[in-house]
Amino acid sequence: MSTAVARILLTGSSAGIGRAAAVLLVGQGHEVVVHARDERRAAESAVPGAAGVVIGDLASLEQTRALAKQAAETGPFDAVVLNAGLARMTATERELTVDGIETTFQVNTLASYVLAALLPRPRRLVFTSSALAGSGKLDLDDPSYARRAFNGREAYSTTKLHLVLLALGLGRLWPGTDALAFDPGWVATAMTARSGDRAPLTPEHAGARLARLATGVTVPPNSYDTERAWTPGPAEHDTATQDALLRLCAAQTGVALPTAD
Repeated sequence: MSTAVARILLTGSSAGIGRAAAVLLVGQGHEVVVHARDERRAAESAVPGAAGVVIGDLASLEQTRALAKQAAETGPFDAVVLNAGLARMTATERELTVDGIETTFQVNTLASYVLAALLPRPRRLVFTSSALAGSGKLDLDDPSYARRAFNGREAYSTTKLHLVLLALGLGRLWPGTDALAFDPGWVATAMTARSGDRAPLTPEHAGARLARLATGVTVPPNSYDTERAWTPGPAEHDTATQDALLRLCAAQTGVALPTAD
């Protein structure tokens, strides 16, 4: 992507890595539309100079669709950064959304799919994933843990694997859109603190990397950016697996995936 001033949508930008990236991008002169779960969070964590703010709780399919509509009305965007996420790392019981779907799966995977599918096609599409994707356990027959024991860390890792598959799949299916997954590393945020982790990296470090991915001229050749050892292998590059996940997301959300232009 080579535009000098980019127009960017950045979800999950009211705290942590997302907010750090938004502040940096605004400071660089880019037009950044930020996102918050509700009006209170939007007011408490406003990004000075942002081009706009969109509101929506990703634990609701209705609100996620409405969020896509809000954002589309302010677009189109050069880059869409799907950074919002949820971690219930120590949970042993599943939690369901208003839609009856396991919360981690809906917020991290399905909401990202819905926004990617409903927004005008950007030139750059970035999913915030994690190297924990390497320990994810893909079970497309039971993504909400209805028939198996729930493990919060496994659920989180699996949704991060989903995001890698979505990035690789959409990058393949949508010519003209650079789609990639981003591993921010082990970052000290409210999310990691709740899990009892003492992470070594700052949100500013990861936010700077995310900002570069959103606006840089080139993207990693394997559509995955990380500072850690794990990278997608043959299983993640399997096109049948990517397509199966895309079909599952469409069925779970009722949102069809647009075909390539």
